[in-house]
Amino acid sequence: MNIRTDTFIISRNGWDIIAPLGVLTLLLLLSIGLEFSTFCLLLLLAFIIYIHRNPERISTFGQNGSILACIDSRVKEIISIDKSPIDGKPGFEIVLESGYTDVAVLRAPVNAIMHVEKLQRGAMLSSKSHLSELNETADVRFSSPVGDILIRHSLDSWTRPLRFSIEGEINQNQRYGYMLSGRTSVFLPSNSRVAVKEGMTLKAGESVIGFFSETA
Repeated sequence: MNIRTDTFIISRNGWDIIAPLGVLTLLLLLSIGLEFSTFCLLLLLAFIIYIHRNPERISTFGQNGSILACIDSRVKEIISIDKSPIDGKPGFEIVLESGYTDVAVLRAPVNAIMHVEKLQRGAMLSSKSHLSELNETADVRFSSPVGDILIRHSLDSWTRPLRFSIEGEINQNQRYGYMLSGRTSVFLPSNSRVAVKEGMTLKAGESVIGFFSETA
């Protein structure tokens, strides 16, 4: 597992597209000038760079016991569940939706040991499709002294594969991967309380989505 921190202003997850597209655009500009085709390529290049942006984030609300948002998103639903996939006990599920205009870099919600429990490569269908269960998904567990958090990422249509850049000990707000457009379920244990409401807009590494009720 690659443990390098992705701190460039443009995420390295986009280099495999940006580099060849940039070279192609430059060659066309030098050979035929600013024609309609090169103008379209410039717009496409600008859009690709935009969706791979990687801004710095510093939370002014981070504190012992706080749980931060892992991805830029909107809160779609908050559910009380009887059997959490964390431990089979009661807990909470916060359902988040992210799109192409959101920063796609994933950030750790707490100081913890991170482990990718399951990574299922698959389709990239609309979340509204009856076949959306075939979409690419990943379960990521964050184990902390005060409780575990399980995050389930599921891709939407017309996106890029899930990528994870680190595994093991991780600090709150640290980058751990990349997900462009999809659905994220954050499962919190029973010894936590939710601090968001449906419809709220969240920023990864800045917005607090909950707190552990017991801290070490």
